[in-house]
Amino acid sequence: MQTLAQVKEHQKLAYESVVHVRGQLREGMTEKEAAALIEEFFHCRGHKLFFHRPFAWFGDRTGFKGFERPQLPSFKKPLPHVGQQFMPTDRKLEKGMAVTLDVAPAVDGFAVDIGYSFSFGDNPAVLKARQDLKPFRDIILKAAQERVAIAEIYRRVEVHLLDLGYSNCHGIYPLGVLGHRVGQLPLLGVPKISVLGFHPQAYAYLIKEKIFGPAIMTADEKRPLSNGLWAIEPHLGRDEFGVKFEEILVVSNESVYWLDDQLPHMTEV
Repeated sequence: MQTLAQVKEHQKLAYESVVHVRGQLREGMTEKEAAALIEEFFHCRGHKLFFHRPFAWFGDRTGFKGFERPQLPSFKKPLPHVGQQFMPTDRKLEKGMAVTLDVAPAVDGFAVDIGYSFSFGDNPAVLKARQDLKPFRDIILKAAQERVAIAEIYRRVEVHLLDLGYSNCHGIYPLGVLGHRVGQLPLLGVPKISVLGFHPQAYAYLIKEKIFGPAIMTADEKRPLSNGLWAIEPHLGRDEFGVKFEEILVVSNESVYWLDDQLPHMTEV
């Protein structure tokens, strides 16, 4: 079992990977190439298991322009819409483009999940949006400390982002989640086959978490956050771009707090 100190180091390593790759980006590079650089960062350090493999989005894809929320099979739509659109593409990087890098390594089998947004070169609108993201940490923290329902946390985030003139991009994620629990992955001996960027261990973990308590933050979840570690990812959108952060919130009977206050989206200007 990992200690909080160890998990904090895992989260720092994940952020180190995306900051490192930010420095490696070059004009004309594709999303696929950026994602591969993140994965290479972990492979070079001996880590090959992921909750999900790296995602990289450039330009209007950072705001999920044209994306649809993946849907489970139903009577009207028997084939699921599984979210292939989220996978890195051949979109090429241009000066001034918004960039979002997102990765969830499982270090020693323990999953963390982070997201990091910035612009490749100057983009005042992206810079302003990054500043607008910061208060969402306090909104989420205060609501979680009040032990309100997950749906109420979701509502407060939604109200604030709409008041600022943004659209809700996290509502386009599978099941429209604002966040999800993270922790020790099962089935570590199973081959690491990637299915839409997720390894089998991640799917097994989510199924287990779904059975034993609220494991995802949806707009209709009436229970509060359960004790454990939650990766929370408010994602704001404009017509031409989106920005997000994703980091770990610690929830226990005694307290609720962000695992680390010294992460790039808080310390960078």
